[in-house]
Amino acid sequence: MEEFYKSYYIHTLVDLCTDSDCWVPKVEVIWEEHGGSRCKQLAGPKDLFKIFDNAEIYAVEMARGWIDDEIIYRRNAMADASAS
Repeated sequence: MEEFYKSYYIHTLVDLCTDSDCWVPKVEVIWEEHGGSRCKQLAGPKDLFKIFDNAEIYAVEMARGWIDDEIIYRRNAMADASAS
């Protein structure tokens, strides 16, 4: 699954863990910064999702949460820098 969320590109990578026989939600978040591309990889639990679609939905939600937190962090960092 691929989607754009708040100017970030989300690409899910769901893998099967043979030890637990569960799907592992993984995601790459890609964005542009200072004229170049940046990438953050995230992974979820290895023993929770027996259904592929549920792991994929979790991966997207995990990415959206990370993006929201990153935007807040950057906004606060910029505010702190301008206050100095």
